[in-house]
Amino acid sequence: MNAIEPEIVALCKKLIAIPSVSGAGTRQIAEFCAREILAPRGIEARTISSPKEGPDQVNLVAFVAGARHTVAPLLLNTHLDTVPPGEPALWTECGGEPFEASIKGDRIYGLGAADTKLDFLAKAIALGRRGEGDRDRDVWLVGSFGEEHGLVGAKELATSNVIPRGAIAMVGEPSQLKVVTAHKGLMAFELTIHFSPVRTDKEIEGRKIMFTGKAAHSSTPALGENAIAKALEAIGAQMKSQVISIDGGDAVNKVPARCEAVVAADTATRFDRSVTETVKRVTHFIPAEAIEALKQFVRALRGFADARGPAEADYAAPTLTSNLGVVRTSDDAVVVEFELRPPPSLALDAVRDGINSVVARIADSAPALKPRLVEKRANPGFRSANGSEALEMAMGALARAQLPLETGVKAGCTEAGVYAAAGLYPIVFGPGPSTGVIHAPNEYNLLSDVEGAIRFYSALLE
Repeated sequence: MNAIEPEIVALCKKLIAIPSVSGAGTRQIAEFCAREILAPRGIEARTISSPKEGPDQVNLVAFVAGARHTVAPLLLNTHLDTVPPGEPALWTECGGEPFEASIKGDRIYGLGAADTKLDFLAKAIALGRRGEGDRDRDVWLVGSFGEEHGLVGAKELATSNVIPRGAIAMVGEPSQLKVVTAHKGLMAFELTIHFSPVRTDKEIEGRKIMFTGKAAHSSTPALGENAIAKALEAIGAQMKSQVISIDGGDAVNKVPARCEAVVAADTATRFDRSVTETVKRVTHFIPAEAIEALKQFVRALRGFADARGPAEADYAAPTLTSNLGVVRTSDDAVVVEFELRPPPSLALDAVRDGINSVVARIADSAPALKPRLVEKRANPGFRSANGSEALEMAMGALARAQLPLETGVKAGCTEAGVYAAAGLYPIVFGPGPSTGVIHAPNEYNLLSDVEGAIRFYSALLE
């Protein structure tokens, strides 16, 4: 293992310190990368604001000419946005500060350390080290926005004239320095169940009950514990309890670690858990049939996913996975956000048909509730062809960088599917672990992997 330079470690810390949560935008981190990382290395970059999402959401794009313009150009793509950090107190390795990097041995902790700020840094360092006459082919370096809420930045680039068709794309995602040749798709939905609230003659005193689970990336839901599912099962088992509200999760692509229910004070003691303070007084509550419908939907969603996914090479069953990420209630509706991740061979239309059938059964069993399903996004999976130039280039770079010649697949969805659909030839690669690490407190990368990624990208650029 080669030692990583102190200057690079310092830049790692600075990148983690810049908040770039997906909904808030990437302008600040993109401008930092252009000014503090790329410009000192002689690389000029520009920011392209999103025409749909506003000036704070930007793609960072740099072009560096190579010696051969007749060969396929290279796109080095990494997203700069992150999911929300969740409860700061759970970031114990960072002292409760997810934006304050902490280094312990070979591990660097902090939000975005693995997913995927440090991969962008590795690409920028490698590109800056290649002299003008040493660059083999034209290179586009991209720091994209909105990957965590629908691959928005990559989709905007793919439909523009900014990046070239036919390019070989190296899409940054934590892969432990393995060359990833396939990943799943992702479909996100919003289900709204309308209801008529049950009115009371007098005010109800509400008590808050907290259900806790374990956060995980939604591509590996078995590694987490879904607090929303726990809450619905517990509430469903106590149907005589008067439920005033349910609120859980902070992102559809995270297994929710917390879900809060407010129930009538005189029924709160039925739950086998601590009851917190009184929170509000109301004159209505959610009807039992709405709670039951929601509970049945969650069960049906899991059952559909477990039964529908076809067997596929390199993926363990069930190959179609689901996650209930967010639940919110109002006076007359409950809204849930959920997603499914189909393997590359499963058509997105087959998933749509299955989910529509599940919702139709809920509507038939409780017609007064009027459930309404909205598809929020649909991102394709991808699988690289055996013997493709992109795969050969990546494996050759591994060999020259003296890294293990290992390939793999991802359960998560990446920007590679978007670029493949747009006529590019992607491979997924990046430093650090993914499973059980990203979209969870105490996310970390390995400094040795960051150094290895710099060697890989340097070899790729030869």
